[in-house]
Amino acid sequence: MRAITWTGCALLALATGCSQMTAKSAPPWLQDSLRDGGEGPRMVIAPAGVGVVGDQPSGVSTDEGPRHKVVAQHSYAISATEVTFADYDRFAQATHRALPSDEGWGRGEQPVINVSWDDAVAYTRWLSEQSGRRYRLPSEAEWEYAARGGTQTHYWWGDAYVQGVDHCDKDLDGCPPGTALFHPGPVGRFSANPYGLYDVSSNVAEWTLDCYHNSHEGTGESMAPRMDGDCNARVVKGGTWMNTSPYVQPSIRAGVEPEERVRTIGFRVLREVP
Repeated sequence: MRAITWTGCALLALATGCSQMTAKSAPPWLQDSLRDGGEGPRMVIAPAGVGVVGDQPSGVSTDEGPRHKVVAQHSYAISATEVTFADYDRFAQATHRALPSDEGWGRGEQPVINVSWDDAVAYTRWLSEQSGRRYRLPSEAEWEYAARGGTQTHYWWGDAYVQGVDHCDKDLDGCPPGTALFHPGPVGRFSANPYGLYDVSSNVAEWTLDCYHNSHEGTGESMAPRMDGDCNARVVKGGTWMNTSPYVQPSIRAGVEPEERVRTIGFRVLREVP
């Protein structure tokens, strides 16, 4: 394992080494070396704990309720940003897959778009083979728990939308310089949440493992994906560059056919931690 930076060595068992602290408040992160000589996505740790999923009574969309408690029995690693074109293109070239269109917006550190749910799952399998670790898409509960960063408010920074923290609402003034884009921008240009995740309210919506249900009714405290219901649609989470507030809360969700490849959907990855 390469380039592992921690804010302390309490999680040393997760890694093969521990470096100097870069900042006292910086969340721990890790990055796996790949067999082809590259590096996997930069990952941050979502710690074990108790959180919430959904909004009450139904949120800004009718499928966000009821709000319910979830319990993360174990910590897990999740990519700090959405998977980038640089990450995905390495996989596509290695496996002789067609490169997804960037819509003319650029590749590199832009979040990968125009990838289906099946494409995203294939990437996680390749990443697992390359790293020797178990990567996969997060469940909806795992995604929202990490996106909230240990908070239970409408946004990870509070109940009220604040322009420019993790999103630029172009219908409002006050976007930080360079963020008022009419397309996704380079990952990580806004602030990170308390767990170190970027762009949970911006850039692109993200695939999760779950089959879609039109509510959280009957959902328990488990972080496991819901694999019953309408598996002809998979849950996507998070705001996009197109959304206005409040349609960028972590409770936002939609059901999308898994074969769809669109410019508003990408993904981030989860790595299971022994």
